[in-house]
Amino acid sequence: DRAQITTLDSGDLYTAGRDHSLIPILRQNLEGGFQNYYAVAVVKSGSLPEVTDIHHLRQKKVCFPWVGSLAGWIIPIYTLQHEGGMEIIDCNNQVKTAANFFDDSCAVNSLINKYNPIGDNSDKLCTLCAGKVSDGRCTRADPYYGYAGALRCLLEDGDIAFLKHSTVQQMISMGEFRSRSAESFELLCKDGSRKPITEYRQCNWGLVPTDAVVISSAKDEKTRRKFQKFFQKAVELYSHKGVDTNNTNLYNQNSFNTDNRNMYNNNLFYNQASPNRYDNRDNFGKIDSSFTSTTPANFGQNDTQFFEKFDIFESNRYGKLNLMFEDLTKSLVSIREEEQFYKPYLQNAVKYIEGIRRCPVGRMSLCVTSEPEREKCIKMKIALSAQLMKPELSCYKGHSHIECMQSISNGQSDIAVFDAGDIYTAGLRYNLIPFVAEVYHLGEPEYYAVAVAKEEDPDTALTYLKGKYTCHAGINTGAGWTYPMAHLIANSWIRPYGCDSIRAAAEYFTKSCVPGALSSEYNTGVPYENMCDLCHGASYRYCKRDASEDYYGHMGALKCLVEGGGDVAFVKHTTVAENSGGRRREWWARDALNDDFELLCLDGTRAELNDYKKCNLGKIRANAIVTRGGPAYNETEIKAYINLLRYAEQLYGRRDVDSFSFSMFESPAPYADLIFQDATRQLRVIEPDERHYDVYLGGDFMRARRITDCHAGASKIDGHLSKYFIALPLALLLHRLKL
Repeated sequence: DRAQITTLDSGDLYTAGRDHSLIPILRQNLEGGFQNYYAVAVVKSGSLPEVTDIHHLRQKKVCFPWVGSLAGWIIPIYTLQHEGGMEIIDCNNQVKTAANFFDDSCAVNSLINKYNPIGDNSDKLCTLCAGKVSDGRCTRADPYYGYAGALRCLLEDGDIAFLKHSTVQQMISMGEFRSRSAESFELLCKDGSRKPITEYRQCNWGLVPTDAVVISSAKDEKTRRKFQKFFQKAVELYSHKGVDTNNTNLYNQNSFNTDNRNMYNNNLFYNQASPNRYDNRDNFGKIDSSFTSTTPANFGQNDTQFFEKFDIFESNRYGKLNLMFEDLTKSLVSIREEEQFYKPYLQNAVKYIEGIRRCPVGRMSLCVTSEPEREKCIKMKIALSAQLMKPELSCYKGHSHIECMQSISNGQSDIAVFDAGDIYTAGLRYNLIPFVAEVYHLGEPEYYAVAVAKEEDPDTALTYLKGKYTCHAGINTGAGWTYPMAHLIANSWIRPYGCDSIRAAAEYFTKSCVPGALSSEYNTGVPYENMCDLCHGASYRYCKRDASEDYYGHMGALKCLVEGGGDVAFVKHTTVAENSGGRRREWWARDALNDDFELLCLDGTRAELNDYKKCNLGKIRANAIVTRGGPAYNETEIKAYINLLRYAEQLYGRRDVDSFSFSMFESPAPYADLIFQDATRQLRVIEPDERHYDVYLGGDFMRARRITDCHAGASKIDGHLSKYFIALPLALLLHRLKL
């Protein structure tokens, strides 16, 4: 059967309550009715004379009980972050921050998935741990695990240990440490001074609630009360310290009836004549001193029996401290139902637990351009908040990609995901820089631009598209506009009209869908209505350059080809495979197969879809995430954004999730490529020396953009550029002839 109840350190209670819906039902009270203990820093007497301030703990060897313990990890790290000069290296990984501050140390659990979610923690905080590599090193099986283990680590290897105030006194009473005295240790105060072990009230790092007995919140009130009564009766029977008289009246002691007593008789007491594992007689029939012969008071009419002197709050006989319960516990106090929640139990300790997650960057605002993207952004925000990821994600909706560029530039938002064409505009006009790129199945942040036609339409060829109906992902997009128009113009298949590619297309094609072609933000010249004749958006969404237009984006261009009357679609090389073969349920794609489409090659021939490496318009850099550059460049912000995106990818980058989960790289039907491309397999950080838009996009794209855009920095096409684009199809043709 699964466990129903357990005891937890206060640091673990926060996670158990917040993430797993466990609630405290019993509190462990110490002698004198105290419900807290103190977090202390312990050093060997006379050691570390150079440490006169907690800032001087940098590069010291430290012994922690385990990562996540309140007194032994959370309070020390919080204090050093706020008062000791500990720099936050990773907003979402306390272990990295601590490893950067300390020398080789022992922090058990620093390499488990919970504290090493993306698998890149160093083993620096496991170096001092004493367990064998193949048998529990730096895990709960390590000899240096727990508060007792941390003190053992201090004596053998470390400079300082973070413990409970009671740990030293408890340990020196055990056989292993009886040669030591309290004078062998000192407390290190937050002001750098030293105090004797006994002066923990004057020299501590914080107050910590005692451990709690927890149960699932799914258990009803009646069941919780039964567990409370059970443990309080167990304390009454099996603790020499007794029961807290202030709380024993909460339940009627007579509720434990004769049947219950007989249950204890049968299970916990052993008849002298019955052989069992507690029968510790030697060869002379002598009974071990841990057994006694007596009749328990008020415990039925059974004959004299031998039973073990079990104490629920004593662990010394088992060779360890604080097994299940704290050994210093005097009683278990029931918690009222209305207070059975982790935050009321932890009280002021919540400040440490939440404060340790402090991030120097408060937010990362993502700019999107449509309502479907905003809805996905909100889901992403909720998903990241559930994991306590920092900085906090917020969503900003702009009416266009141009407005997103402006909002990032003026600080209203922080990042956006842009196509290559928008990366160009953002860098040229607004000083924005790409810093994280999408990676598709090619293994590099790039893809091929291709022209796709229906297999049943053999008359359409790339060398002569005059009068055809064309479908484009959007105005100025890399694969949907810039590369195809640059090739058509550079090879003189279309009259260039200087560098006015919109006019060139309007004069050459009969009808098209080029989302954004009528917008003054993207077309500063004459609007041509036929550039939107095939578009399908209703009302103000008509021909809009975002997901509200049905034929926007790569999937939209393919949809335009299938159902909108198009003859050719300019898309990325993965688009058809992503939307055919039963991968989409919408009626337009339901029966579409890869064999229904072919690629149009530069030499006028055709090829199958999987021949995109030979039959394409060129290779384009993948979509990338951009932020402020130039004078507004902030390295701290960029590192925090990268960090959050890496954790988001690790947590939510998988595919084929259920309807209750979130996936970054999937879009709900009927949409595609919301925020991120659905073909994305991973995110890759762009190296700092490649974070300028022209360096990232490369020379080929820069030349193509100058051919198609009068405002791209060159007023006309020079001879070198024309020769370059003419040379590509000629080289491909010669290559085919050789084959």
